[in-house]
Amino acid sequence: MGQVVEPLVYGHGTGLSPIAVVASTVFWTWLWGPLGLLLAMPLTVCLVVLGRHVEGLNFFEVLLGDKPAFTPQQSFYQRALTGDSAEATYQAELCLKEQPLATYLDNVVLKGLQLVERDFERGALDEENLKRISTTVKEIMDNLADFEPRRWFRKVEPAEKKEDAETGLASLSTMDEVEEDLLPILEPADLAPGWEEEDSVLCIGGRTPLDEAAAAMLAGLLKKHGLKACLAESETISAGHIVSLDAAKTKLVCLSFLGIGSSSAQVRYLVRRLRRILPPGCIILVGYWAADAAGEPVKALEETAEADAYATSLQQASEIAVNAARRPGLELVTSRLYPNAEVRSNRDKAFVATEVPLKIVPRPPDDRPSRGGSKPRKHHNG
Repeated sequence: MGQVVEPLVYGHGTGLSPIAVVASTVFWTWLWGPLGLLLAMPLTVCLVVLGRHVEGLNFFEVLLGDKPAFTPQQSFYQRALTGDSAEATYQAELCLKEQPLATYLDNVVLKGLQLVERDFERGALDEENLKRISTTVKEIMDNLADFEPRRWFRKVEPAEKKEDAETGLASLSTMDEVEEDLLPILEPADLAPGWEEEDSVLCIGGRTPLDEAAAAMLAGLLKKHGLKACLAESETISAGHIVSLDAAKTKLVCLSFLGIGSSSAQVRYLVRRLRRILPPGCIILVGYWAADAAGEPVKALEETAEADAYATSLQQASEIAVNAARRPGLELVTSRLYPNAEVRSNRDKAFVATEVPLKIVPRPPDDRPSRGGSKPRKHHNG
């Protein structure tokens, strides 16, 4: 009880690590005897609370607390900055056992790149650091190319109505038992004409090496879903090199931006430049991955950038691409990650110029409460 059970129980209940409970008990008992044994836990908890709220005493929380010193985003930042792609990939694989790839990229890697962008803007990092981080991200995505837990994805099946032999009720052949909020893998036969060609999807970074790193993540994610995506360097869309861009068979161009800069004029001119060389009907998707992307910046982009679609997360961008690439008549299950009507209308703009209307099969309502005890999310039909 004293050496195993109590340290574990007290540690989790007070925010202390079990080792800190044992070490503090030994120390205060050695210092004050029986009185120290009685006061060991209260004194140690006070030190942890002081370290949590007083900046100069933060080392107490690091030494005695049970929380990791780095958040997952900061841990990724540290490994990417040092160029340790192997350790970063290992940490990614540990996280991917509990969550899909798109969720990990949105919540950890993109947020880590936002920290990098913030440090670069205040002068703490230089261009060489950005290039090293971008190279590390590309190596991570290459290492994860063959890492595919089965629960990440599901195959596409045409949602045809079929008659139940016993009840006589019609049912949809959607895969209801598969985990929610996962986009499907598109087989070659599921792709629309032209989308089966190599490099039919181009992912391009907008300005900086960090933009190119985000584009590499999107390209890797789209490949997981069966699209023929490739990464193009940012220099290929500059005024002097854009004429050499091979885009004759391109169906979708994804532009990635971690920060737009002073205005959205640069994005607008870049979209216009791409329109001159892209084939008719090609979709231009602008991905804006900044921390404040859900507010005014995206509204400003919609008003001025003249693109076909906009995304603020890799999951949303992959949803746009997968729905655009499906063959006519193939019905997909709508994602419930983005039930907000504004986001859905933003996604549907990708199909304004297409002849085949977007057709989505809604899932049946689910009344089960979420893990956090919140109310079940409302479902929006496509």
